[in-house]
Amino acid sequence: MTNYKSQMTNKFQAPNSKSQKGQVMLLTVMMLTGVILSTTSLVALLVLYQIRQTTDVIASSQAIFAADAGIECALYREVAKGTPSEWGNCSAGKLSNGAEFKTETQGNTIKSAGKSRRSARAFKATF
Repeated sequence: MTNYKSQMTNKFQAPNSKSQKGQVMLLTVMMLTGVILSTTSLVALLVLYQIRQTTDVIASSQAIFAADAGIECALYREVAKGTPSEWGNCSAGKLSNGAEFKTETQGNTIKSAGKSRRSARAFKATF
């Protein structure tokens, strides 16, 4: 009777228990690899955003200084009438760092817009 019982329990066991343990280990390694890859991708994306933000801050500063240069040029032109400036009539100019400005004078109001890469900043001066 014991022989019959041991044969019945053996029938319901997996044919090769070692291969199933290997499959479980393989699936576990694949899942851990996926988690690590996802985490690494997320960290890389966050670093990319930080680098882009830093670059935008630099471009924004250059645009501010370009707009300020346009205001200064137009004010100089108004104060020193007839004196030629480096940019002619100061309606547009390009700085050495690649930033550009455009100014517009209407009566006693000067508007200047500076642009550098993807950033644009503007000033308005009334005198």
